[in-house]
Amino acid sequence: MKKFSNVLVRLLVLITFSLEAQDSLQQKISLKEITLDAVRIKTPKRIIPFAISHRRFEDDQLGLAQNSLQDYLTMVPGLYAQNTQNFAQDLRISIRGFGARSGFGIRGIQLIVDGIPETTPDGQGQLDNLPLGLIQSITVLRGPASSFYGNASGGVIQINTLEDFEENFVRLRLQGGSFSSRNLAATIGLNINKTKAVLYQNHSESEGYRNHSKYKQQVFNARVWHDLSESSQIRWQFNYTNSPYAYDAGGINIEMVNENQKQARPQNETYKTYETINHLKTGLQWEKQINDKLSWDSYAFYAHRDFVGRLPFGFGGFVDLKRDYYGLGTAMEYQPKKHHRMQLRFSLADQKDHRQRFKNLNGSSGENTLDQDELFFNTSLSFLDELKWNFGLLRLGLRYDYQRLSTQRERDEVQLNSLNPSLGFTYTQLGNNVMFISYSSSFETPTLNELSANPSANEGFNPNLSPSNAHNFELGWRFTTPQNKVEATIYAINTRNEILPYELADFPDRDFYRNAGFTARRGIELFWEHQMGSWEWMASYNYASIKFDNYVLGDKNLSGNQLPGVPEQQFTASLKYSFIGGWGTALQSQYSGNLYADDANQTMVEDYFLVNFRFWKSLEKISFFCGINNLLDKTYYDNIRINAYGKRYYEPAPMRNFYLGINLSL
Repeated sequence: MKKFSNVLVRLLVLITFSLEAQDSLQQKISLKEITLDAVRIKTPKRIIPFAISHRRFEDDQLGLAQNSLQDYLTMVPGLYAQNTQNFAQDLRISIRGFGARSGFGIRGIQLIVDGIPETTPDGQGQLDNLPLGLIQSITVLRGPASSFYGNASGGVIQINTLEDFEENFVRLRLQGGSFSSRNLAATIGLNINKTKAVLYQNHSESEGYRNHSKYKQQVFNARVWHDLSESSQIRWQFNYTNSPYAYDAGGINIEMVNENQKQARPQNETYKTYETINHLKTGLQWEKQINDKLSWDSYAFYAHRDFVGRLPFGFGGFVDLKRDYYGLGTAMEYQPKKHHRMQLRFSLADQKDHRQRFKNLNGSSGENTLDQDELFFNTSLSFLDELKWNFGLLRLGLRYDYQRLSTQRERDEVQLNSLNPSLGFTYTQLGNNVMFISYSSSFETPTLNELSANPSANEGFNPNLSPSNAHNFELGWRFTTPQNKVEATIYAINTRNEILPYELADFPDRDFYRNAGFTARRGIELFWEHQMGSWEWMASYNYASIKFDNYVLGDKNLSGNQLPGVPEQQFTASLKYSFIGGWGTALQSQYSGNLYADDANQTMVEDYFLVNFRFWKSLEKISFFCGINNLLDKTYYDNIRINAYGKRYYEPAPMRNFYLGINLSL
């Protein structure tokens, strides 16, 4: 904390100086109002009574490496991302600690891509099929939001891909860099009469920084919009992802890190740990403005995922998973008066996993050890009410969810009911300042994968694993002028039955899960953005005290310990400048504080400070770009495996590395 005090003081001095520099002419400039639908009813961001972050990327896409979603999320306070280099485990994201338990992919956080859920009904999300090169904007709801999105909504990440264009275009991108990485992409945009379409094809591969960490992937994405009339539009999307291999180097202990941080865990090489994925998803949306007071919005989608994974142990270490899930939803919004809007929403989602485990015979499948169907069904009904006055805005929400979880064995069936309210108020009569206060809740069922990880080694679900729920209280302030945006939020969250991973000696590198009683989360989040001519400054900071409030494990009382896998402090700052003639440069620094690798808080992972640099040159039809990551060549960890057996917590991150490329517009 001491080493960071001077940085915070300087940040506050810069903010104060910048705010005072606003003259009367600048204050009269009308602000471009950003309207968001992350809280379901479209509302100007400035007066939303919940902690929310929003960024657009039209210009920034040019210099980004487009290898990981983390590049787009670095300025969101309270969000922590790991695992950018292990493509067999996928990016791990936590928001205020929600999602920190994930051994792979994203859990506890809802992912929405172009209006269609990317998170499965049981709460498992992945981003390996995301068309990174198309990202136009991202909105992050930083806190429990089950009254809006239901299960596994400790936070929400809403991603929107390219749609704001007027003329037809063809764009090609060629990129290469360290570790023999290659990224090739082609994008076609069509705008013909009442129909628009975007087609995107991407191919990426790399040998990886560590041994046994190479990957190859192809993503195809298509979106089509068609105006049926001035008041009605349909949208269709299709995504297909093929990843023939993504190798997993595994976690190693500190002695192996000091010996050679590039080495893979020997068992991972012996058992040939890697995954193969084929993923298909399609969705259809329809929006209609029925009259001045009534509008209708519906969606339906289907997804299929074929996954084969090899884990570094023999019994059950070869996994074959086939997943089918679909969903539909509809919302009716009624505006009886100009200042009053109501919304009634219904949704349904169904998921079926056919999970098989075999003995891993050095990368080949052996005798079958598990063969079961796992089902997860969800249906919900929610009501939202928004009242707006000249002095503020009031939001009320209530959602009911019914879940049914089962395997082919009747005794495994579980039925869960959950009722989640939300309440928020924003006071707007303070000039450029607004204040908000809110309450929201969330619930989170264990995923089917977590339930099937039965430590008894029997078929069926783990009967000792229960859902968790959280209650969130927020107090926030926003200040907005044409040149400055400043936000501050303090929060308090109480969680019951926190779900945490652990490993067993008989199944190293396989995650099992248990509940951890109660946790108490207290924190503050700060964000500042300043734009002046060709300059753009941004900074974000968060302090999070996330501790077990009541957690007894065996004969150990772990109450008061810090939740593992989440740093107490984070600070990120960026400086961007656009020169005359199409030149541009950006410098980004990131500080991540100490964190613990285990529930007992016996192993602390030291803090680190990173600097990344980007540079680009744009011409009429062609542009060049390059970047250097970890400019100061610092040693740090790309991922920490929580509670790993044998203290194999560490996945070392790359030292200084680079990328460069070219964009062509035809």
